[in-house]
Amino acid sequence: MAVQRPPGRRGRPASVPGRHFDDGRGLNAFADRIAVRCHRCDTPGWVLASWQPYRWTVRFRCTGCSVALDSGDWVGAVCMQGRRPCGYCGHQWLYVHRRIASGVRLPATFPARCGQCGRSSDVDVSATPLRDAEPADPHFGLPLHLVEPTRAGLLWAYNAEHLQALHHYAVATLRETKGHHRSMFSRLPQWMKLARHRVLLQRAVERLQKRLLQG
Repeated sequence: MAVQRPPGRRGRPASVPGRHFDDGRGLNAFADRIAVRCHRCDTPGWVLASWQPYRWTVRFRCTGCSVALDSGDWVGAVCMQGRRPCGYCGHQWLYVHRRIASGVRLPATFPARCGQCGRSSDVDVSATPLRDAEPADPHFGLPLHLVEPTRAGLLWAYNAEHLQALHHYAVATLRETKGHHRSMFSRLPQWMKLARHRVLLQRAVERLQKRLLQG
């Protein structure tokens, strides 16, 4: 799997009321249990993942339509890429680089127009999973269940632990970091980092927490 191993959880500082300290965890630290919706019937469910030596072992079983996904499957958005010389003049390379949403049948070729002779040729393409296509789980590309729009932007989370980490961040009046440039908190959307959106973020997280408790 291309999803990287979550960082270790040792050395996490104790929580202090009103203070948030970025412990350096990446988003994949929460990727072992992810609340999703089935890509076929929209039934809520869970992606369950465990880190084995050098790779994730992942599964999803829908309780609505019984669809099953296992390690290596992908149903989310993809990037279609390919290249070839022009089939007419041969003097120009033709390139294809397109993002295709989930649920769309993937073609084997795409037409591309030559800038030299102006004629189109079919280019063979291959699909690469877009694991950062949000909001979706990074293992299969399934749509997330915990998604909440706000007037400032879209909030999403993987599970209860992820929501709790975001809530601690939201309510903190002092946010500290030691230069963890790849941590989840350093990569949050800018609107979540603004002090004026602290209450907005807190309330949105709490709505998702209630939704999770209600099933």
